[in-house]
Amino acid sequence: PLLLPCASRHYHMLMNALPWACAPKAQQGAHAWSRDGVNWSEPRVGAFNTTVALTSGGSLPCERRERPQMLLDDEGVPLALVTAVTGCPRFGDTYRGGDDSFTLVQMVRRPAAVARPWQPNGREE
Repeated sequence: PLLLPCASRHYHMLMNALPWACAPKAQQGAHAWSRDGVNWSEPRVGAFNTTVALTSGGSLPCERRERPQMLLDDEGVPLALVTAVTGCPRFGDTYRGGDDSFTLVQMVRRPAAVARPWQPNGREE
């Protein structure tokens, strides 16, 4: 799982959500949050789904996305979701579809003004 502190002084966790047990299967990845990093909410399935939005405006339907990680900027604000992807339609010369897998880096939406995140060491820098 991936653990992230946020500006509201809560922690957020992204994790695999056992794709074979998800209902519907298109909803994958789970999200949980905590005020103290010890006591956590019940994970909610659907933090991300299996359809990848493309910058061209199209989409790429896949079967599974796993191992979520976040790429953060210098301030600790998420820039992109990084996942392992498999079961997508064949494309290009290198991805054969089926059981082949690849690493996907997908940009996330960001507000125009991003607050400086809270630092877990208790200092506001």
